[in-house]
Amino acid sequence: MSRGSRKRRRARSTAERRTRLVGELFRTLIAVAVTVVCVLGWTLSYAPLQDLAFSSVPPGLSELWPAVVYGPWLAGCLSILRAALDGRRSVHSWVVVLAFSAAATGLCICDMSRSAPEMIVAGLPPIAAAICLDQLVRQFVAPQQVRRPRARHVARARRTE
Repeated sequence: MSRGSRKRRRARSTAERRTRLVGELFRTLIAVAVTVVCVLGWTLSYAPLQDLAFSSVPPGLSELWPAVVYGPWLAGCLSILRAALDGRRSVHSWVVVLAFSAAATGLCICDMSRSAPEMIVAGLPPIAAAICLDQLVRQFVAPQQVRRPRARHVARARRTE
């Protein structure tokens, strides 16, 4: 093996490590952003959901009632992330997340007056959280899709040698 090919291989591996490191950094930043949006969304929509429950649920339980909406939503989100990491599809979990995002949005909006800005402020957090989740899942799915064809290409190249 010549010195030139070793240098190229070393330079390539350094560039690949740098690319992977930057990719992991961005993936981490996206995960932090999604977490912040979800926590803020939960915080902003918790009070309207709680207020809605005061009229029909005993006071001690009405404080916990928003968890009925966000519990399945959170379980669906975690299922989606797990499936993405395993490279599996998660259609059912997405249905759960979208259904409970729609429920949270509708329930938050129904507690507001009918002005458009108030409805947007009340209804946007659950929708924003679902959209951010989709973006986070794409960070896990995209690298797997990129790696797979490359692995097949390398296997084919080895067979032809």
